[in-house]
Amino acid sequence: MRKALATFVVLAVIMVIFFVVIEYTGENSDDATIGTDEKVETSESTAVSFHPDGEVEQLSVSDTRRMDEQKELEAAYQEEFEKGSHSLDNPLVKLDPYGAAPLTAVAMFETDEPAKTTVTVEGKDEYSDIERSFDNYRTTHTIPVLGLYPNYENTITIETTAKSGETSTHSFTIETEPLPDDFLTNETAESHPEKMENGLTFVIPSTRYAYGVDHNADVRWYSTLWNSHVFKRLDNGHILYGTKEKGQNQYNEMLEMDMLGKVYNSYLIQLDDYPDTNVVHHGMIELPNGNFLATVHDMASPYIEDEMIEIDRETGETVRDFSFRDLFPEDFYEDYGNVFSDDGDWFHQNAVYYVEKDDSILVSSRHQDLIMKLSYPEGEVDWILADHEKWPDAYDQYLLEPKSDDFKFPAGPHAPMTMPDFDNNDATNDYLLFDNNVVITRGKDPLSGDFSQGVQYRINPEEMTVEQVWQFGKERGEDFYSRIVGDADYLTGTGNRLVTSGYIDVDEGMNSRIVEVSEDQPAGVIFDLVISGFEKKSHRQAYRAERMPLYPEQDWQLELGG
Repeated sequence: MRKALATFVVLAVIMVIFFVVIEYTGENSDDATIGTDEKVETSESTAVSFHPDGEVEQLSVSDTRRMDEQKELEAAYQEEFEKGSHSLDNPLVKLDPYGAAPLTAVAMFETDEPAKTTVTVEGKDEYSDIERSFDNYRTTHTIPVLGLYPNYENTITIETTAKSGETSTHSFTIETEPLPDDFLTNETAESHPEKMENGLTFVIPSTRYAYGVDHNADVRWYSTLWNSHVFKRLDNGHILYGTKEKGQNQYNEMLEMDMLGKVYNSYLIQLDDYPDTNVVHHGMIELPNGNFLATVHDMASPYIEDEMIEIDRETGETVRDFSFRDLFPEDFYEDYGNVFSDDGDWFHQNAVYYVEKDDSILVSSRHQDLIMKLSYPEGEVDWILADHEKWPDAYDQYLLEPKSDDFKFPAGPHAPMTMPDFDNNDATNDYLLFDNNVVITRGKDPLSGDFSQGVQYRINPEEMTVEQVWQFGKERGEDFYSRIVGDADYLTGTGNRLVTSGYIDVDEGMNSRIVEVSEDQPAGVIFDLVISGFEKKSHRQAYRAERMPLYPEQDWQLELGG
């Protein structure tokens, strides 16, 4: 009897140990798989990250065709300039010199002595002049003229200053053509230019014209090159510009160009057998090493909008690729049963933002209703901002915990970015994003669709807590609700915020609203731009907006042939 009892006790201990091992190695039906056949442990030591790089598929290539054509154009300008006698009083002026930016020009002239220059395009009121100084002393001058009005006789003044201090001034006019017939309508509902962040408001479309307006909603820059989603100023002052070749449907070309339309680099993103237009579907950013990080599709899988590639800036080669299926359970994408499940769009990455402070990236996923921060390039997850519904236990360690019971998680969000330290607490970080408030996968359904908002969150990554500290948009209700697209930018000069609600269904039709507001709570409206003239499903809406000076702050000395 004692022997039988001892045997039973030993068996019981073995069974207990067996189930404990099973529990802590994740081998049960409730645990998640992270993009592989391996089970994920639920202990806090588990690190979810991208898989190590294997063989990288080459999806990108450098392309020189635009630059080759450009050299011929510049050679013709140079020849014409050298054949004539062009002084400050008789400059050679070329409107739209590269055939890509109709509200720009170059003025070419010579001075007897080395001189620096200032160019001014006269505005229609005291806040509308656009001016730029070029401080290098030269005798041969090729001056970019930016900020012309369309369908207008523009007055331009160029002042030269020699090293002796002697100045000379010349004014001339440039007459421009009207905007294209299919251009969108831009109007201001409210404008207080004395309180606005410096620069133009640049409207970035889902398709067609990228353009910039001043505080009167007057267009002062646009490009005839088709644009989709990618329009961002780089560290050298150039613009990263997503476009396509004339006559084709796919946006598969990324240009590094200046505001005159001069191209310095061109990259083609080549996805075999991809049928849709959005090859680089939402974003492309510059990394500190100068390379580019682009959101693309994995053509070796049935899924879309869940991969990124890093592109070497010098060679155009793909040097890394990353799949978000590495980071999430298989059932997130294999069993995705939403309205978008037919085309494999389970993740829908709509933003990537680089955080130089700690070499990390912020990523927004519309269809998983989340924002997350992860290291780059390792891809180790730091935190996830998302409603706690429908997450396996293995992810509890990454989910931020609200500090209040009435906290609302973002739903279908866009465009996260970092903000300065507002509370003088090194343990916390502030982030701004656009909360569309359209629940796709998880969230509080009763609030979905009532409003959209720009929202500021304060996150403590050590305590894994989150709180909302500012918002704009909720008070406008459905008049500011955008179920797709959107943006929120912190403006460093004033502390204002620029909030874009891009796809608003109103009684008069569709419109986009770009609103600059103060940091107060409730926020005060400083500038309210209303964009109309597009139809549902036309993709002509404002995808995002940027506030920046028309001339880059960086040194810019235009060189023909350079």
